[in-house]
Amino acid sequence: MATAGGVRARWAHVACEVPYDGAPVSGREGAPQVGLAAIEAVQPRESTGLTQRFCRPVSKHLTRFFLAHDVPAAAVSAMNIVVGVFGAACLACPDLRVALFFIPLAYVAEVLDCSDGEVARASGTSDATFFFADVAGHYFVTPLVVLALGMRSAVQLAALWPLALGAVAAIFCTPTITLYRVRASIVLEELLARAAREPVLVHSLLTSRTGRLAGDFGFERPTHRWRVPLGTAITVVVSVALLLELASGLPLLRAVSVATAVAFPLGRALDYALTIRRGKPARDLRRILGAP
Repeated sequence: MATAGGVRARWAHVACEVPYDGAPVSGREGAPQVGLAAIEAVQPRESTGLTQRFCRPVSKHLTRFFLAHDVPAAAVSAMNIVVGVFGAACLACPDLRVALFFIPLAYVAEVLDCSDGEVARASGTSDATFFFADVAGHYFVTPLVVLALGMRSAVQLAALWPLALGAVAAIFCTPTITLYRVRASIVLEELLARAAREPVLVHSLLTSRTGRLAGDFGFERPTHRWRVPLGTAITVVVSVALLLELASGLPLLRAVSVATAVAFPLGRALDYALTIRRGKPARDLRRILGAP
């Protein structure tokens, strides 16, 4: 992980290359004065629509604070996980007034999820620790939110079957956000094995389409084709259901829990069958190598 001095030095270099907008930053003595324009320059342009519209305008201010205080990207990712766990705990509570805290906490988690990447890009962080912390947040918190829905219904009904449904949904939710990386790792292992035997030439897209490689080569998360990550989609659905349940008194969160218990297993079964039938890993490998 980058040291505090290293983060400051690399960020000072970035800040010099991007015009500074003159906004003062309060930080420790010796920390660089970071402008919002410099942070906006490292924000990805290929983010999902909801993220760009509602999270990036806020995350840049938080990123400036983190950079001014030398907070590493992995620490920001850890904050994201902690906030997500608290949000899921609130959602599991049968008291609707407590469950409503899920909405602001989920939004803060989404903003932190944007900010950790911005901090990483601005400070030049590219170590495996940050990437693990960032990915672990999605793999851990999203299934936990789904499980919390089942726990809430189980407490309300004093029955075990809602908890069982929530557990099923959480179990099958996890592969939804992990299997695409498993496919990518299989292809990477095959590439490394071939490179050990002979020179390997990769497709020209590796140098010409840096921002869209995941989609070009089939490693994109399933819901990203609709420009909505799975975690964000679940957050939006649960938040809307919470507000509607508050307004109508109908047990809509219970309905969402049952829906996830049905949709995720069916979706995984369909994805597995299509992956095998179409030979997707082998096809992805041929695309990377530029083979017909």
